[in-house]
Amino acid sequence: MIKAVLYARVSSKEQEKEGFSIPAQIKLLKQYAQTNGIKIVKEFIDVETAKKSGRANFGKMVDFLRASVKTNTILVEKTDRLYRNFKDYVLLEEIGVEIHLVKENEIMSGDSQSHAKFIHGIKVLMAKNYIDNLSEESRKGMLEKAEQGDYPSRAPLGYKNDTTTHRIEVDHEKAELVRKLFEWYATGNYSLKTLSEKVYEEGLGYIKSGARFSPGTMEKILKNPLYYGYFRWNGILYEGNHTPIISKELFDKVQCQLTRFGKPKHKKHNFAFRGLLTCGYCGCKMTAEMQKGKYIYYKCSQSKGKCQQGYFREEIIADQLARAVEAISLNPALVEWLKDALKESHQDEQDYHKNAVTGLQSELSKLENRIAKIYEDKLDGILSEDQWKLLHDKYSSKIEELKSKIGLHGSANIDYYEKGVRILELAQRAMNNYLRGNPREKREILDFISSNCNIKDGEFDVEYRQPYDMLALYREKEANENRRFGDEPPIRKFWRPQGDSNPCCRRERAVS
Repeated sequence: MIKAVLYARVSSKEQEKEGFSIPAQIKLLKQYAQTNGIKIVKEFIDVETAKKSGRANFGKMVDFLRASVKTNTILVEKTDRLYRNFKDYVLLEEIGVEIHLVKENEIMSGDSQSHAKFIHGIKVLMAKNYIDNLSEESRKGMLEKAEQGDYPSRAPLGYKNDTTTHRIEVDHEKAELVRKLFEWYATGNYSLKTLSEKVYEEGLGYIKSGARFSPGTMEKILKNPLYYGYFRWNGILYEGNHTPIISKELFDKVQCQLTRFGKPKHKKHNFAFRGLLTCGYCGCKMTAEMQKGKYIYYKCSQSKGKCQQGYFREEIIADQLARAVEAISLNPALVEWLKDALKESHQDEQDYHKNAVTGLQSELSKLENRIAKIYEDKLDGILSEDQWKLLHDKYSSKIEELKSKIGLHGSANIDYYEKGVRILELAQRAMNNYLRGNPREKREILDFISSNCNIKDGEFDVEYRQPYDMLALYREKEANENRRFGDEPPIRKFWRPQGDSNPCCRRERAVS
């Protein structure tokens, strides 16, 4: 008899209320196990917010499967109940477990066909859309807080977060340091570098983390309007409710000094790949220069000292980076097949959002009826003006909240499919557009699919952005499976974890 673990999850308390209850998932999975002769040896349940760092029981399940010799099967309702991000998918794949997606009538294992794995990966990407959609409410709350004059983020140097009032308060010890920085720089006797040195000499250059102030940190502090009572949020300047540390006059004087020391330098050439390339020896950025008026070479900036990295012609770099674009490219026939499969997988998402919207609209209708009733009660003299206003404001606030949730469900339902289609279509056109484009257009494509490229001894290691890291991984697996019985060697690829915000980045070795 197959031994398996059961995993059930809701990603928010609201989602549990809207039809994705834990008992319903457990009932479905137990019925499946009984029908298919599977013994459930352990149950793991998570009810957490989608953005909360880590899921306690998911981690315990992984540890259990790693330690178990006889159990390597997971029963779960469907894809988005199991994964929050692509890192979860890679983690379970490394363990080598068999996953039964009961509601999707699908079993994923190491023996699954590459196309089946590819579709599964696309579903993982779409599941991540839930996190993005659920975070909308959080961003909305932070914006509302900013509009009310409360700084909605972690307090900068000189302030501290008050967990009781949820506002920032002056940290008097560090505020004195901030005040001195502004006063010293306003004299015009210091550059950012010499000010950093002065802070160090005065014994003020270390904070609790033990990090020494750099000129860049100095500039960030000196340009922050929060210190005179305002703050920027999403590019907009708001007047804050917090206590200023310096005056507006002192801040303006410092900005004049910053302009004096930081006059913009004219750039003679706008090189296509500058800022994208990193030296594989020392980690410095690669810089570019033109030779003989027409040849562009890239070399290590050597900002950390002398480096043994050689020179590279821009044409050579463009050719090598074409391999990174090719690694995420899909042929038209495969794209059309994937679109059809994605459309089928979209049905579950449609059902969820449809059920959620139906429940929300029912609640909305009840509240609108209540508002109409209390208005009649006010006209009949049953409710006083104050009582009516209190109830009206209460119900109106709930109505606006419900309308916002209905809107979010509507946009999420559309994005699920359309976002997947856009990803596939771009992957289909990427290589052709890259080959036909000029260096600037090539750079735009690379910026869209990748975040960095390390160069060492003629080898180019590209770090992909999501979701193109996933596409590259499946293209690699598909190619290696095709080579398994042929004469060609498998493609060598390297991956490294980058945290939840970018769980896995692909590093491809481009052979010169």
